[in-house]
Amino acid sequence: MDSTAVAEKKADWGLAVRAFSFPASIVPVVLGGVLAWYATGKFNWILFILSILAGVFYHCGCNLINDYYDHRKGVDREGAYGGSGVLVSGAMEPAQVMRGAITFFALGSLIGFFFLYHFHTSTETPWPFGWPLLAIGVAGLIGAVWYTSGDVSAKYNALGIPLVFLMMGTLMVVGGWFIQTGTLDWLPVIISLPVGFMVAAILQANDIRDIDDDSKAGVKTLSNLTGPRAARQQYYFMLFAPYVCVVIFAAFGLISWFGLLPLVTLPLALPLAKLFASTPETDSEKLNPSIENTAKLHMAFGMLLTIGLVIGKLTGF
Repeated sequence: MDSTAVAEKKADWGLAVRAFSFPASIVPVVLGGVLAWYATGKFNWILFILSILAGVFYHCGCNLINDYYDHRKGVDREGAYGGSGVLVSGAMEPAQVMRGAITFFALGSLIGFFFLYHFHTSTETPWPFGWPLLAIGVAGLIGAVWYTSGDVSAKYNALGIPLVFLMMGTLMVVGGWFIQTGTLDWLPVIISLPVGFMVAAILQANDIRDIDDDSKAGVKTLSNLTGPRAARQQYYFMLFAPYVCVVIFAAFGLISWFGLLPLVTLPLALPLAKLFASTPETDSEKLNPSIENTAKLHMAFGMLLTIGLVIGKLTGF
């Protein structure tokens, strides 16, 4: 295989796993790990890096299996938005994509087994074998597969938004916390709310754009069940609720006042809301950039919240 073919194959896999979306899984794990250090002083760099890798591997597996079933069910097709496009274009075969999904899930699970061994030999956790982390990993795997597979899959039955909120918000932040501390606490559950809302907003933007395509394919999303107008209102809530959350967190002393750093991203959120308010319901193409821009906002918000915790810990303010 020549260098051009190798480069093309790498590009196909990059598209298939949707590498641009990785911050959606990196941000909550990083936030959970840093929050653990902020609140307890406990932090292990090796566990931190491995937790990020595990989150990304599971994310890759989820994206691949999502493509596989969307293509198989006719949701991803010529002329429709959504998906990576590698199956619709013929750049990759369905069997390749499924093998890739299994491989990435296996890699993520391998890291998970290392964590279980670590907690089995650790005296710092009251949980034998770190079983809460095992529960989080199993729930993540089941959620990733259930998202698009089967007749009662989450995505096709208006459960995609709450599932993504839970999986890529709450569970990933709690997982990042547990890996560092070996304990469970309500703090990471509460602090996960802003990134949960933001990642849900990414999916909501995608679903609003795809209302017509999803309806034709028989896919039931929150957006096409409630209609374009209500779907936009839901998006506005998901977009702006995180800003309210961090103000409340700081006011009640849950985070440092430096945790208000994400407020500087508000000028990025306002144009997104304006775009949805001014775009006709039938103009899906005009809404296309909103998905990527919401994802960028999610990354900026989450990383600034994390940086705020670091500064707060170092300064004691």
